[in-house]
Amino acid sequence: MLMRVLKRLAAGDRYSNKLMAKELGIDEGMVEQMLIQLAQMKYIEKEDMTSCSGGCNCGNGSKKASCCSSKTDIIMWRITSKGKEAALRVAH
Repeated sequence: MLMRVLKRLAAGDRYSNKLMAKELGIDEGMVEQMLIQLAQMKYIEKEDMTSCSGGCNCGNGSKKASCCSSKTDIIMWRITSKGKEAALRVAH
């Protein structure tokens, strides 16, 4: 299940924990725990959200609009090179 979450992140699409939980048929809290595990394994890392003027790497498209206009805390994850390698191994 952990590798399914990693593969989902490696696909590069935006998602929410709620959507991922629904896709995987698990609780949203379980998704959060798996993201923490993947971060501890150095497969993913949090994006720097200190400045919306580029710090979050959200660009100028719809991703920026959803990131910068939100009044809620948004955690964006970036897959690391180690995570990309692991996702490729699982895909084959």
